[in-house]
Amino acid sequence: MPFFGFRGGVHPDYNKGATSGKPIEVMPVKEGALYGVPLAQHIGAPAKPLVAKNQEVKAGELIGQAAGFISANIHAPVSGRVVALQSLPHPVSGKTAGIIIEASGEQDKILPVNVSEKFQETVLNAGIVGLGGATFPSNVKLSPPKKVDTLLLNGAECEPYLTCDHRLMLEKTEEIIKGADLIRRALNIENLIIGIEENKPDALEAFGKFASSYKFELVPLEVKYPQGGEKQLIKACLNRTVPEGMLPLEVGVIVHNVGTCLAVYDAVENKKPLIERVVTVTGAVKEPKNLLVRVGTPVQDIIDYCGV
Repeated sequence: MPFFGFRGGVHPDYNKGATSGKPIEVMPVKEGALYGVPLAQHIGAPAKPLVAKNQEVKAGELIGQAAGFISANIHAPVSGRVVALQSLPHPVSGKTAGIIIEASGEQDKILPVNVSEKFQETVLNAGIVGLGGATFPSNVKLSPPKKVDTLLLNGAECEPYLTCDHRLMLEKTEEIIKGADLIRRALNIENLIIGIEENKPDALEAFGKFASSYKFELVPLEVKYPQGGEKQLIKACLNRTVPEGMLPLEVGVIVHNVGTCLAVYDAVENKKPLIERVVTVTGAVKEPKNLLVRVGTPVQDIIDYCGV
């Protein structure tokens, strides 16, 4: 289990205790609530809308078509009626085009995605993007123009409050590994390495039970920020330096977040599009939680659900 580390980094006060022991809870879809779905929630070109006002949609239905090589499909996170196509707040651009859906009816049945013979097409069909924060369309990342020898899973979660990846690693351990194995086999990658910070000993133990059967290397990482950065993680686990301005594939590596690997597994094995993700809500709320939340849920609703 090599650990080479990287120079620098900071050691913020960690405040994970309020949620690290709390299992993931599903936030229910609220009848009549409005869900705002941005058409640009990924790096690259915004998706092209495929629906019109007053149209009825089903959860999992394709409502935004990828509009270019670097773009991502968008699916309806809930069943209901399209009440508007309008600008929505966006953390990068300020505003972006979006679709407002009023939730109604059955929400547990999700329309399946088309599983293609080509692995990358299935990932595209499911609308999967990088869930570590970069939101780069995963089908593009999984189509490297040159050979890579290592798939590196990012389980660091070095941010001082977040525990959503930690809970996924505990509750969906084998599914995450299976998702990584699907990637490894599809791209014919020799090595699989999983890096997890040492402040998550239960996650290290959970993954360690599968190391021999799935043939991967588990690396305990020093606890510091930004240990989860791609270049820092590659240096720590492989002692390879990504040249300035270059991508990890230049040193033969693809890095994926554990949540992204779970989304890949769900798409291939369960035909499930990416319409929800786990978030940590902590701090000034009555009940800090790790919540599985549908895309488009208003932040205020999430905070209210945890009690203010």
